[in-house]
Amino acid sequence: MERKCNLDGEWINSSRMNVMLWMFLLTFTISESMNGCITKEKQIDRCHRDCSKVFALEGEHARLRCRLCNGSTPVVMSDLQRHGITITWFKDTYENGLVELSGKTGRIAVEGSLLEFWPATVNDTGTYSCSFFNGTHNITGTNECLDVTPINKGCYSEEIAYGRNGVIGSSTVLCCPLMEEYNYNKEALKWYKDCLEHVYTGSSLLFKKLEKENAGYYTCKLSFEHSGVQYNITRTLKLTLKEASVEPKLIYPHQERIEVVLGEAITINCTVVAGNEKKPQVQLNWFFKDFHVITCNGVQPVCKASWRAITEKNVTYVVRPLVFAQIKEEHLNQFFKCVLQTSKQKTIGYIILQEKGKSNFHGIVKLLISIITVLIVVAIVCVQFNIQIVLCFRDMTGKDETFGDSKEYDAYVLLLKSDETLLSAKEEQQFALELLPAILEVQFGYRLCIFERDVSPGGASADNILFYINKCRRLIIILSKEYVDNEYSSTYELMTGLHQVLVERKIKPILIEFKPINNTKLLPESLQLVLKSKRTVKWKGSKSAVKHSYFWKKVRYLMPAKGGQLSQHSQRESVVLKNI
Repeated sequence: MERKCNLDGEWINSSRMNVMLWMFLLTFTISESMNGCITKEKQIDRCHRDCSKVFALEGEHARLRCRLCNGSTPVVMSDLQRHGITITWFKDTYENGLVELSGKTGRIAVEGSLLEFWPATVNDTGTYSCSFFNGTHNITGTNECLDVTPINKGCYSEEIAYGRNGVIGSSTVLCCPLMEEYNYNKEALKWYKDCLEHVYTGSSLLFKKLEKENAGYYTCKLSFEHSGVQYNITRTLKLTLKEASVEPKLIYPHQERIEVVLGEAITINCTVVAGNEKKPQVQLNWFFKDFHVITCNGVQPVCKASWRAITEKNVTYVVRPLVFAQIKEEHLNQFFKCVLQTSKQKTIGYIILQEKGKSNFHGIVKLLISIITVLIVVAIVCVQFNIQIVLCFRDMTGKDETFGDSKEYDAYVLLLKSDETLLSAKEEQQFALELLPAILEVQFGYRLCIFERDVSPGGASADNILFYINKCRRLIIILSKEYVDNEYSSTYELMTGLHQVLVERKIKPILIEFKPINNTKLLPESLQLVLKSKRTVKWKGSKSAVKHSYFWKKVRYLMPAKGGQLSQHSQRESVVLKNI
């Protein structure tokens, strides 16, 4: 739908003009019928309305449009003749009254609802009116005032400018007034500021954010040809700007601690900068323990005085004093609130009185105790739930310590045994060969190297052990009581792994105490050093068999962080646990 600027520079819909035509025809018909029952003589109904002004420069084209009394929007009247309605224009000459203008050609022409001047002269300045007539009844339209300015005054004068107001910092659109009936390309309309500077070409002038220098006179100019002669139409708008409204602001107090002497008298001013409104709606009050402080009237220990306005360097301040006739113990370490209430906001500041030379010792002690308590609680939580916190962090971040380290396995599983204990270590073997991989590999996505399972028989055993340990990130040692009781001093497999752990530090150990060991002194010194590193996990039978038990959480904690762990295979897990 087409949109146009109206007389006030606002946007309107062109369809409203068509609606106005039909409303006029209906009103005219009803009025004619009612008056026809009373008299057949010629009747005249006049509009009682101020004049609608049109400004023009001498030598420019000017156009007046016949308008109804019930609205300022022009009525489309190109089709009125089909309904037997004619329009007559008059000029009020004051001396001779209304003079009919009937010219169809020449400098002043009547075209339907339009009265056009080709061009306008200073003598055309005056008041014009139009009349709708159907043979028996007249309806007179609004008065149209044409003001033609002599060309020697320039492109505008103060009295012919259309006023527009704006607020600095806001946006606005300037539309060229009384141009809605002209058909023209928007690129043909040029805008000038103060008649000199060409600022824009287009149907309207947009200011996204007004600044002080944008104030001034803006002239829109349209040039076109008529009967071989070039004509101009100019409209001038005076853009007046004002500062944006500034709300009153509390500048004192904010959060103030004031040292006082018991027994002295003091006055504390709650101060507000009043803003730029002429009559700001401001309420300024003091409160103590959520109650209004009483207004000073006579002698009170504490009261509020009447507010007063103070102007300094063109800035107005509003002050509300809080008066202490005598500082008492009950006034110390208490909140006295100053509340600023406006139509848009509420601001609160406060003061706390403290005895001079004495800091708020108790408050500081309470604060320190609270901080220390919080730190202790946080430390206990971190120590107590350190493993859970680390695992949770790994799961949330997807941290992966194995990326790019060229290691093939996450852990080498070492089951300490000898020929004598091999036959009696069925539980240890089942744990190492079945349960450990079922949980760590299937449930959590780790890859284990188990010599009995993954290393092909044959070849140099010593070389194979060293080769596979070097390909692992951790060394899991499964230790049981039988190993200690057998007084088995060492194996090449154990010594090779511990050399990597303690001497070369290429791999981190995880010592699983599968069965309780009463005397750790019987262990080799290298294993005793591993025990002191606190990288030991104790197996507690069926309690540890559950996947979410503390045993498996700590094993995972000691294992490298690895992203993209595999999904659960609960069926396989339940079968394995059942056999333990």
